[in-house]
Amino acid sequence: MFDLLETFQIKNGAIQHLHYHQKRVNEAFLDLYQLDNAFSLKDFFEQQELPSEGIFRGRLLYEEEIKSFEILPYTEKIIKKFTLIDAEEYEYPYKWADRSFFAFHLQNNPEVDEVIFHKNGLITDCTIANLVFWKGEKAYTPKQPLLNGTTRTRLLTENKIQEMTEKWEQL
Repeated sequence: MFDLLETFQIKNGAIQHLHYHQKRVNEAFLDLYQLDNAFSLKDFFEQQELPSEGIFRGRLLYEEEIKSFEILPYTEKIIKKFTLIDAEEYEYPYKWADRSFFAFHLQNNPEVDEVIFHKNGLITDCTIANLVFWKGEKAYTPKQPLLNGTTRTRLLTENKIQEMTEKWEQL
């Protein structure tokens, strides 16, 4: 099996939205290993020394057990220019550690800051996150992303965004 990846925002010593990350780990365990008893992220993080001030990014690699965890500085990605890429053949139902598909498209489009993928003319997501678009007073996210991210799930659950089915030409 291949390594799975979970990335977390660490803010002033606390893992943000841990419940949604645990839910995604649990779903991967059930789907990939037919196990309904994934490791506890809460228990794992209680044993970690997290930075008490500032914003950081935690990066956890795992399969059936945790393989590694590292804390990295958080750097905001400024996006001024993007391009659309057809992802018709690509499937990304789990957050794999192998990000070569995304890296390939970024490297082959050096004139842009980010790549936005689409399938059948429908926007999916970009290389680092799910997308949200504003239309008037409402926020929308693509109905069929490559990966159902934790922030997307949380914002949908909180009714802060709605799913959209518009083709990219309609945005």
